[in-house]
Amino acid sequence: KMLSVLTILSLCLSVAFAFVPARSSEFHQVTRLQNDAQSANEDLRSRAEKLRREVEELEAKMKREKPSASSTASSAPAVLKKTYTTLDDSEWTLSYRFASDPPPKDDADDGNDQVRLRFYSGKVGIKLKSDGYTDITDDEQVKDITYSKFWGWDEEISNEDCLRYLLFSADVEKSADDNNPGTDRFYFQARVEQDERSKEISLADGKVTVKRDIEPPGGFWGVLSGKGILAQFRVCGDFVCRPR
Repeated sequence: KMLSVLTILSLCLSVAFAFVPARSSEFHQVTRLQNDAQSANEDLRSRAEKLRREVEELEAKMKREKPSASSTASSAPAVLKKTYTTLDDSEWTLSYRFASDPPPKDDADDGNDQVRLRFYSGKVGIKLKSDGYTDITDDEQVKDITYSKFWGWDEEISNEDCLRYLLFSADVEKSADDNNPGTDRFYFQARVEQDERSKEISLADGKVTVKRDIEPPGGFWGVLSGKGILAQFRVCGDFVCRPR
């Protein structure tokens, strides 16, 4: 019996020792896999960090190389401003706004029969030729009226303020639905200003006037009619001139 028991114990120990290397090998394999996974994760984190740094460097480089709005504007080709030192052969863009009739005087009757003014606005290009004539160079932005003709221009010194003024006139065909349709002559006057140093000329305080008969006192002249003889220029609008 004792021999049988010893034999059984010997067999059990042999089996136990036979399984130890197998379980130890399995443990080492799991450990190795864990280490490999940890190494792979660290490698991925390292690559991600490197990629993030590269993206940040690229964005910083793009910001440095991107032109600003001011530099873009400065790099654009500069448009030279047109200037004149004399009115001869000068070209201007005339921006106007005037009515077909002058506004009523302050002492005019405020009755319901008062005519409502029709205003016209737009732009027209003109050239003041050296021979004294005026040409239309651009009328694409003229609306509701037609400039039939621009008459000659002149530069005068006023006796009232001793300042220089540009004077010219134009025949204007008004809209058919105007209260006073047909063609009328309008007069344009602007003050001539000249820089003392550069001699550059500019036009200021442009006024549009139209000639109208003076109303007789009390509504009649009596035996001798003054209609067509006595007339005055009435302001009906404004204009601005810019070199073109």
